[in-house]
Amino acid sequence: MAKTTKSDTIVLVDDEIHNMSWMIDYLEADGVKTVIASNVNDALVVLDKEIYRAVIVDLNIPVLEPIVGSVTAKGDVYGRYPGLYVAYYARNKGHRGKQVVIYSVHRDAAVSEEAARIGCTYIIKGRPKEIKRELEEVLSFDPTTPVCD
Repeated sequence: MAKTTKSDTIVLVDDEIHNMSWMIDYLEADGVKTVIASNVNDALVVLDKEIYRAVIVDLNIPVLEPIVGSVTAKGDVYGRYPGLYVAYYARNKGHRGKQVVIYSVHRDAAVSEEAARIGCTYIIKGRPKEIKRELEEVLSFDPTTPVCD
């Protein structure tokens, strides 16, 4: 069965969601619903259900149970930053590039390279203008439009 698109919902993946309350308020004021996951395992379950308007994921989230295809099997940068695996998974489950945003306090060249390779946006926390601009772009993007090749 093909997944449906929830164009009114954004997935936030962060184990310290209290730090994201401003983003939830901002999105809800724009009529966007949020689904929250606080670890890699829960995020993968959520991403298996639907294609969402966007996925915003923190790099430092816990892995509660071993994952088939292991996070660390993807490479050292995935082992250091398990949230990167969620971004990779989202991209491979049908979320387009603008729909996947990595949002973290860590500035790491290896993450920048991998984010570019898999086609995700990478923004450093503490840059509210950048994340607000990215959220505006995400909200203006319609994930239900067909992809033109």
